[in-house]
Order: sequence, then C-alpha cells, then structure tokens
Amino acid sequence: MPSDLVSLFLEAVTVEAQSLRERPMADFVRRYLDSLPVEVREDDSARNFNGECGNLICVPQGFDPARPAIALLAHMDTPRPTANVRPVLSDTRIESDRTTALGVDNRAGTSVLLRALRKHLTSGGKGNFIVVFTVGEELGLFGSAHVQLAPYNVKACFVFDCSKRPGTYIQAAVGCSLYTATFIGKPSHAAVAPEKGISAIQMAADAIGRIPHGRIKAGMTTNIGSITGGTATNVVAERCTIVGEVREFDPRPIAAHLTLLKTTFESVASRFGGTVEFTSREDFPPFRLDPESAVVRMTHEVLRSVGLNPHGIDYLGGSDANMLNAKGIPSVNLGIGAQNPHGDDEFILLEDLYKTEEIADQIISRSASLR
Repeated sequence: MPSDLVSLFLEAVTVEAQSLRERPMADFVRRYLDSLPVEVREDDSARNFNGECGNLICVPQGFDPARPAIALLAHMDTPRPTANVRPVLSDTRIESDRTTALGVDNRAGTSVLLRALRKHLTSGGKGNFIVVFTVGEELGLFGSAHVQLAPYNVKACFVFDCSKRPGTYIQAAVGCSLYTATFIGKPSHAAVAPEKGISAIQMAADAIGRIPHGRIKAGMTTNIGSITGGTATNVVAERCTIVGEVREFDPRPIAAHLTLLKTTFESVASRFGGTVEFTSREDFPPFRLDPESAVVRMTHEVLRSVGLNPHGIDYLGGSDANMLNAKGIPSVNLGIGAQNPHGDDEFILLEDLYKTEEIADQIISRSASLR
C-alpha cells in the first residue's frame, strides 16, 4: 500500500496544469488543505502575464508577520501535458510508462510541501513560515517575479525544485538574457526576378554562421532556439526572425556578448543591403550565495540533521530562487531528486521523495526559532 506522500504524488501528477493554466492545480491544493487551519491566499500576479491563476500563499493559523519568517516554495506548472500520464510505481521509484512526461518537475516539490504542511497543521507543531506555490515558472519565472513576500516578513526562502538528489543545493546560478533579431530584406518573385530581391533568410543564415554557439566557455552558453521567416516558396523572403539566449554567472559577459551579436548582425545585414532590428532583455538575473550567510548555514544544518552531506553547486539553469534572490531575500534551491526533468524518462526515487519530506519537516520546525 503506497504511503500518504506517494499516494498524494500519484494523484498530483495526473492534474493537467501547464504554465499559465495552473487553475486545476490551484484547486487541487485548496481541496487538499480544506478544513485545515490555514488560509490559502491567491495573489493578483496573473494579471501581469495573462495567466489564469496567481500564486498561492498558504498562511498557517498563528503565523506572526511581526516575527522573522521562512518561505518554502514549489511551482504548480509543468512544461508538458500530464493529463494522460500513467505512473509506474516500483519498489524503488516512480516513473511514467515512457509515453508521456511524469510531471515530477514539480509535482514532487508540490506534493512534499503539501504533505509537510498538513502534518504540521494536524500535529500542532510550532513554526513561523508560509508555503508558496508559484505559477509560470517554466515559461519565465513569472510567479516568483511578481510575488510579494515583504508583508510576511520573509527572511529566507527554500525552493524545492532542483533535479539533483537531496543533499545537493544550488549555491550559484546563471542569469539569462533573451534576444530577438529580425532581418529585413526586399521581397521579389523568386523565379521571375530573384535578382531584385534581398533574402532575409539568407542574411540570417550568414549571420548565424558567424557567431558562436553552445558552450562558449566554462559557465557561459548561448543558443538560438527558433527561426521563422518567409511567406511562400516563390517569394524572396522579406523578413526572418531568430530568437536566442545567453547565460552566464556574471551579467557583464552577457552584455558584452549581446553587443557582439548586434554588431555582427548589423554588419551582415548592411553587406546584403538589408537591415536588422535587434532587441534584448533580461529573462532572469544570476545569483551567488555567501557561503557564510544564514540561509546557507541553515541549509547545511538541515541537511546534516537528516543524514546528508551538504554539497553546494554552481548551476546553469534558472529557478524561482533567481527571482527571490534578486528581491533581496536569500534563497536556496534544494535538490529533490526529480531526475531527467521534462523528458518521457522522468523519475524520482522513493528514498529521495521521503528524504525531501524530512528536509521540509526540519525547515518548518527550525522556523520557530528564527531570529
């Protein structure tokens, strides 16, 4: 017979709630916490990014905003559908039948926090904390970018969303900037008068061949994620747009690389007799935690208390911790063992799911003595 936590996870993964369509998961959270001494508040963040649901902030009865508090977070959205998932439970792990994603990112974190919160509420435990379920994380950390934690006097955040196994935590993460370059040429009939045209697709192809791709150096990557352009096979393409990203732990190399891209693209467009429109924006900022900070010390204490050896890593992915650290709230993203995220081969080991629950329990209990 599956444990309460496993049963909750198996139910949660079947909830269809992709990014910006998290209402079914929000309803699931409310049902699970119904009749318990906790107020589930939904913020108005959705209006900022056209979502159907805001962040859920779960405030236990007796919470005191005058005292320092801790927030535990997980996101409610998945990047891929899970409505038709068929979870497979073995003696050691939970996975899908390999025809769909399991939704372990981040149904694992959500289930653990729901279960830990319920245990705290039904046992009369002490603590000064809130649990936050964010939205739009997979598309751009939208929920955490707009969540307001100042009214709750939150001094530290623990995000349950790292695919590494429990014991590992993210001590530093890259920032990411997105760019869009639209090459503009001149349309003409591709058979009758191709010489009169200037192909935006040809410009873009030439430009792409002149810039670096992939891992530029340790800790820095760049990628072109999409190319669109043209209208018909018999028309010299007037416009072609490429969209890409640049990631690094330091914003300065990102800015320098964006300048390189813009200059290169403009040079290529000019040589063809066309133009290019180039725009960029920060998607999420980087962070690096002070190893002597209170949040890192607490992370080590908690992990050791459940029998784990703390291991901080530098990570090339983003999470809600990026946005929370940018708000000035020291935040750690904890390994929960949600392995192979976003693929049909996603899985989580049962021992990791249970160990993550122990970690959440310890953080909640320690929130009572936060100063």
